[in-house]
Amino acid sequence: MSYRELRNFCEMMRALGYSRLISMENFRKPNFELVADILYWLATRVDPQADIPEQIDEERHRVEFIKAIATLFASKIRIKLNTRKLYQADGHAVQEIIKVATVLYKAYNSSPGDEEENAGFTLPSKLSNIKAHRAIANDITEIAQKLFDSLNKENDLQQHRDKALQFLDNISRNLESNSEQAYIEQCVREIIKQQDQGIIDMQNYVSNLEKEQKNIEDKTKKLTIELQKQQTLLYNLKVMKPAYMEEYIRLEYELEKLYQIYIEKFRNLDYLENELDQYNLIEKKKQDEKNRRLEINKAKSTAAYTKKLIGDDLDDSILDGAGNAGGKKGERKVDSRDGNSKGNSNASRGREQMKFGGKGMQNAVEEEEESIEGDDGEGESEGDLEEDSQGGDGEGSDDDNF
Repeated sequence: MSYRELRNFCEMMRALGYSRLISMENFRKPNFELVADILYWLATRVDPQADIPEQIDEERHRVEFIKAIATLFASKIRIKLNTRKLYQADGHAVQEIIKVATVLYKAYNSSPGDEEENAGFTLPSKLSNIKAHRAIANDITEIAQKLFDSLNKENDLQQHRDKALQFLDNISRNLESNSEQAYIEQCVREIIKQQDQGIIDMQNYVSNLEKEQKNIEDKTKKLTIELQKQQTLLYNLKVMKPAYMEEYIRLEYELEKLYQIYIEKFRNLDYLENELDQYNLIEKKKQDEKNRRLEINKAKSTAAYTKKLIGDDLDDSILDGAGNAGGKKGERKVDSRDGNSKGNSNASRGREQMKFGGKGMQNAVEEEEESIEGDDGEGESEGDLEEDSQGGDGEGSDDDNF
């Protein structure tokens, strides 16, 4: 759309009395709310009683609104609009709206002669508000209800009206009679008496109100005085320094310091307990490792000494067998007493060997325990253990030689 057309459209809408200000920048981007408001305003100018949907929140509502507007203009002023361009709500929509605005602008600027010729076709000058119409409809309904209630009372009112007319007729017929005048005077006196009684009641009511007002004022004064006393007391309490306040402040300060010390000691205690738990755990692991190595070394030492002892017993038995065979060849005659003595000596020698062999194994185990207990937790190497076992074997061999 050209700049000139957009400017002309803004001027036409301003001349037609559109309430909102339209800028030429409003139609650079799609603005469906503004386009819908302009179309609705033009539609009400064409036909104030047109039934046009007001909701444009959802897509289907917008489509229904555009269709209703296009149908209205096509039926009323014979202008066919492009609904797609209207739905775009940009400069293309202005090209369609300006068609309707031009027709209304020409009608607005027409001469008085043309207005007389077209008197049958009049357009309203202002936008009729639907909410105002609804309010007027509610008022009409209420007035109709009141009228209906009044008509229901017409029978009673008619009787009173007939009595009044009859009374007036009697007065007009009997001007010389004083009965009607006496009745009127009596009614007036009764009304005056009622009014006097009403005045007296009103005066009593006013006097009672004055008494109540006075009582309320007295109570208000008392409460005001009490309030002033309480405020004075409050001020004195705020200004006056309480007893033992200095001691309270000092104790509070000391309590804060003691609390800080308590917090620090509690944290230190918690930290030390944690460190102690860690240390005990490490020591337990070291002790378990030490016991495990001790058990392994005991088992190795026991196995080595047992194997050595078994091997020495086999060697002694072989040597004893060879000596006995040589003695039989050298000496054909051997005394049975000498054979018994030799057997006894071999048996005693075997017992001594077992005795000294067991003592060597016990000494090796004790030395291994002392070496493990003197270590920091790392244990001795396998070479040291082998030397200890060899030392034990050496002792066993010395015992055997002995």
